[in-house]
Amino acid sequence: MKKIVLIIVLAVFGTLSSNAQITKVDQEVFGMDCAPCAYGLERGLNEMEGIEKVRVSLNDGKAYLDLTTNNSLSLKQIQEEVKENGFSAKNAEVVLEGQLVKEDNTLKIRVNNEEYYFTSNTEQSLVNSLQPGKVKVRGIVQDEEDGQVTNKWKIKITEVL
Repeated sequence: MKKIVLIIVLAVFGTLSSNAQITKVDQEVFGMDCAPCAYGLERGLNEMEGIEKVRVSLNDGKAYLDLTTNNSLSLKQIQEEVKENGFSAKNAEVVLEGQLVKEDNTLKIRVNNEEYYFTSNTEQSLVNSLQPGKVKVRGIVQDEEDGQVTNKWKIKITEVL
């Protein structure tokens, strides 16, 4: 009986610690040209479940988002919220925790229902330092046209965390 309880406890905690998620997003925003615009975007992003802290900078043209632990937000959802507020979402610097997998000789990181494919300009030393399984990385996600945002992204890994 004790072994069964131990197995259940390990399975539950193992599942909780292996959650894939985005933990931080610095999203470039195109089209903000006034303080009320920035405030409206900040208010809209703050209403999203899974957002812990938002700061929108008109001067930087960016939205800085810290996400809650164990959130299920996707970059697509964040960019759709930016678009719903009347702006275009451009490149984003993100911190991801996800599963590194290799399929068809291609490396990608799976985070919730999204896949992040490495760009060719990612330093090979960073790629070589990654092992299949759970990884945490910082990188720049390339801009996609607003009407063509999917759950597949190109990312330049800048740091393995």
